[in-house]
Amino acid sequence: MLDNFKKNIGSTAMTTSGQRIKSRRMEKNLTQRALGELVGVSATSITYWENAEVEPKNKHLSALSRALDCAPDYILHGATFGGEVSIAPIHSRIPLIRWNEVNAYYQGDYMKLDKETVDWLYCPVQCGENTFATTVNGDSMTSPYPNNKSYPAGIIIFIDPDAPLVSGSRVMAKLEDSEEATFKEYIEDGGKKLLKPINPQYAIEAFTDGSKIIGVVIGSFVAE
Repeated sequence: MLDNFKKNIGSTAMTTSGQRIKSRRMEKNLTQRALGELVGVSATSITYWENAEVEPKNKHLSALSRALDCAPDYILHGATFGGEVSIAPIHSRIPLIRWNEVNAYYQGDYMKLDKETVDWLYCPVQCGENTFATTVNGDSMTSPYPNNKSYPAGIIIFIDPDAPLVSGSRVMAKLEDSEEATFKEYIEDGGKKLLKPINPQYAIEAFTDGSKIIGVVIGSFVAE
């Protein structure tokens, strides 16, 4: 799934990084020289990138993505976000946490994360510094209705522990009697707090005083 996120090229994405750079540059009405000035490289470097003779180095990728208003993973791999080509500016680089480790990660110190072994993704929406991603497990948030919002198993979701919680938010939560995190819709109804699955085959669960909200889902990625 991570490889799909990094390398997925949808039907609207172009084949090479050079084609994507050139397309975004032209959409922004920038000359090669103007783009080079924004990134801090020569117009010749832009030509090399667009001809796919070389790829932008990491030290230039952030400035290039800002100048072109697109995600670094879109430039390099044609990655899509939510089924669309990711042309949103990048706000943060976040860890991809295994589903069964979400609760342990939440309870621990964010700063103790092993940055050498964990996989990292770019988040193309505004997010807090503690935002992380995980891959959905199970089908409780899969809608049986074709046109409804759905989060099937295998989809990557982005969770922000600092995002505001409102009734109707999709959340990662820890129930009082469970050690594993759960993904549901948070509902406040008549003074009751509930965790509601999208899939009607699953029961609505009470959000008790001993339960905790790990974070609010702020986005999702579906591989083509």
